[in-house]
Amino acid sequence: MHGKPHRTTTWYSAALGIAVCAGLALSGCGGAPDVQLPADRTESASLCYGATMALAQEKVGKGSVPLDTASQALHFALLAGTDGDLDDPAKVVARIESIGTRDKGLQDRFVADKNAASYTGPCAMAFPETQANAFKGLPPDTRDTRIQCYVLSTVVLQIFAQSDIAPDPRTATWVKLNGQLEQLSNSEVYPAEDDDHIGEIAMRALAKAVRLGPPVAVMTACGDRYLKD
Repeated sequence: MHGKPHRTTTWYSAALGIAVCAGLALSGCGGAPDVQLPADRTESASLCYGATMALAQEKVGKGSVPLDTASQALHFALLAGTDGDLDDPAKVVARIESIGTRDKGLQDRFVADKNAASYTGPCAMAFPETQANAFKGLPPDTRDTRIQCYVLSTVVLQIFAQSDIAPDPRTATWVKLNGQLEQLSNSEVYPAEDDDHIGEIAMRALAKAVRLGPPVAVMTACGDRYLKD
């Protein structure tokens, strides 16, 4: 039995709940041998996040961080944050947020110690999905894939909108894509019982999307498939 489509704000609210971590320090602020990352995925993601942003700061100084670098740093948080149980959206959000805010002085210490580059190799091994060649393509066109594109675009856009990211024309394209995917998801009919699990569905969609590869690559592929003139 099928129920009526959700209202537009329902899917948006579910996806936006993930983006509560928009306070992550995705902005600039004021090599050694490779290091060994801790076994804890959340701790490792925090270190990789901080090191990535520190390397960006070394290049741009007090300038805005390029979108691709910010996306890579955010990817560590999204990967580790969506590890494990996804039944409780609030816990997933808390895990994602904790990675970017665990130690606000971490990035500055990386810059001061000039050791951020020593994390590049270990972070690539621990989180291979962040590498440029990780993305092989979107899954077949199904409702699940469309939700993946929609939730990822919502989360990325909301976080970047509240961060010091250098202007990039791709974001305007993603805004248009997000709006079209929102209308598409609202028009689809699906089981009425999904009403009670929409937050979990959104979290699972995000977890799948970030494991496809770098968010920028995934978003580009989503646009190529779903963005209509």
